[in-house]
Amino acid sequence: MTSRPALRLLLPLAILALALAVLAVLILTRPAGHPVPVRERTWTVDVETIRPQTLSPVLQLYGQVDNPRTARLAAAVAAEVLEVPAREGARVAAGDLLVRLDDRDQALLLAQRDADVQDLRAQLATERLRERSDRTALEHEQALLELARRAVSREQTLSSSKVGSEARLDEARQSLERQALAMETRRLAVASHGPQLEQLQARLARAEAQRDQARLDLGRTRIPAPFQGRIARLEVSPGDRVRVGDPLLVLFDESTLELRAQLPAPRIAGIRRALETGAALTARGELDGHPVTARLTHLAAETTPGRGGIDALLRVESGAERLQLGRTLELTLSLPPLADVVAVPPAALYGGNRVYKLVDGRMAAVDVTRLGETAGDDGPPRLLVRGAGLAAGDRLVTTQLPNAAEGLAVRPAAAETR
Repeated sequence: MTSRPALRLLLPLAILALALAVLAVLILTRPAGHPVPVRERTWTVDVETIRPQTLSPVLQLYGQVDNPRTARLAAAVAAEVLEVPAREGARVAAGDLLVRLDDRDQALLLAQRDADVQDLRAQLATERLRERSDRTALEHEQALLELARRAVSREQTLSSSKVGSEARLDEARQSLERQALAMETRRLAVASHGPQLEQLQARLARAEAQRDQARLDLGRTRIPAPFQGRIARLEVSPGDRVRVGDPLLVLFDESTLELRAQLPAPRIAGIRRALETGAALTARGELDGHPVTARLTHLAAETTPGRGGIDALLRVESGAERLQLGRTLELTLSLPPLADVVAVPPAALYGGNRVYKLVDGRMAAVDVTRLGETAGDDGPPRLLVRGAGLAAGDRLVTTQLPNAAEGLAVRPAAAETR
């Protein structure tokens, strides 16, 4: 009775001990393991053999066609438009009739001004005749005054000798006073002719100026081309009524066309130095498949608020006949050449200031300075860089690797660019 419970207790323990013993034997008798070697991955990259040289950077700009010699012709008189021989987009020579206004009102006004001038000239001639007449009369008045004085003196002598009467003496004195008053009136009339002549001359000068203005306005009813150019825009047509200052048309000189393009702020100092040294900065572009060439001549004197750069002004040297005011075209501006620079594809540059060389199957980092872009011979633009660690014959990695690092194992592709 007592041995049966003890047996049930010892049996599981015996089984557990046997299992542990078998496990220990299996562990001790297992075969020895061999470590698997880890192989380093090698990346396939494109490689290019570099050669420092002298190259010209280029700058991509967007230029808008502008013209400093643009005439915005306006009406100088109020009149009706009779004729518009000009056509938008047409080329005209200096003196060609562009717009003709109704001149009847101006012709009538000129006739009135001519009549005013003739009237004042007649008044001026009459006043001069009066002046001569008054001066002659003044001489006679002086003679009569002298006779009156003699008569008074004679009557006084007779009266003192008791020969003449007091009545005759009084009459002589009255005659003297009347003649003296007439003499003073005549002298005043002669003196007043000077101011009256000046007044008439001033009125005549004003009338002549008004006549000349009317003649000028009559001529302004015909609007000729002030210079050889091209019609950019017409503002009127026959039958329109225009007032003074109303726009008629816009004319520009094709020989003075310019392209206005904004320069990025980092490039302004270098371009200004190039202009000061007299370097030729040429820009090229295309418009509707036709080449356009321009030369950068100067920089704008002011900046537009909210814009970070300065406008460059480029004089069009070829292709001007196909340009229209306000049109925009893409330009490639060639900057002064730089020595000892390397042209690399954009994929070769990391972080804006680093490239990698291929040295003994591994990538070697080289710090560089980016100096701009240059036009590729048969592809996209290439970057111009310069670095102390670059030399002729170096093999440059031109594939952009996301895990690029110093010492990364790489191998060149089958074909290497030179």
